[in-house]
Amino acid sequence: MRMTRSALLEVLRQDYVRTARAKGLGERSVVLRHAFRNSAIPVLTIVGNQAGFLLGGSVIVESIFNISGIGLLAFKSISNHDYTQVLATTLVLTLGVVAINLIVDLLYAAIDPRVRYA
Repeated sequence: MRMTRSALLEVLRQDYVRTARAKGLGERSVVLRHAFRNSAIPVLTIVGNQAGFLLGGSVIVESIFNISGIGLLAFKSISNHDYTQVLATTLVLTLGVVAINLIVDLLYAAIDPRVRYA
């Protein structure tokens, strides 16, 4: 929330926001269509990175609280020297992080019209 607030306050000081207000657009339209879309890009980047860290941290959290999941499975496979299972859980977690990064990249194009993928 702090990141969203600081990014939005920074964007609200930009020239194009002042120009939109000078053209007579309503405050809601200026904030939602111009300011919020441009301030959402750094927030989206941080959310994508944090989601990757959450997947990686699931190994520790699930082993501490004894919650059945892929993190506990990875921990038990490492403890039992089951290298095939370790590779499989690593692959699944890695695919999850790659999928999250792909979704974040596609959302960049949806939020910012200047970003186009050829």
